[in-house]
Amino acid sequence: MSGPVLVIELAEPVPPVSIQRLRELLVRSSSHFEEKRVGEYDLNIHAESLGIVDTGGIDGRRPVMVSLMGPGIGDESIFEAEHADEVDQEPLIGFTPTHAVDVIAFCNRPVDHVVTALLTAAVMDVIGGVANAECDFSVW
Repeated sequence: MSGPVLVIELAEPVPPVSIQRLRELLVRSSSHFEEKRVGEYDLNIHAESLGIVDTGGIDGRRPVMVSLMGPGIGDESIFEAEHADEVDQEPLIGFTPTHAVDVIAFCNRPVDHVVTALLTAAVMDVIGGVANAECDFSVW
């Protein structure tokens, strides 16, 4: 079952020092950390590391992927496909995205939505950007 996904839109490539700081944040916050490539991480985030105390009675280690992408890093074709049908974002967010970070939860419990939101905010504290949330109202 897939869970929530948030995208952090970026106006420029992420400098190596910021990627290292991101990696350090994720290592500190995880019970499992696997670096697939620079900028792509499979994790089990400790919900409590993000300040979440109520996990709804389920294990607080939540499976998540964080993936930086765009020209020069990650799968450029995924970045291009994700942005191909979007309207011009510059009037909305002040820039045209050149790179992005996907924060993807692999479960769909209420705690996974909170983890995804708080982890996205923590990642943005390190690298900046603007969060892009798409809602599927057909499930409501």
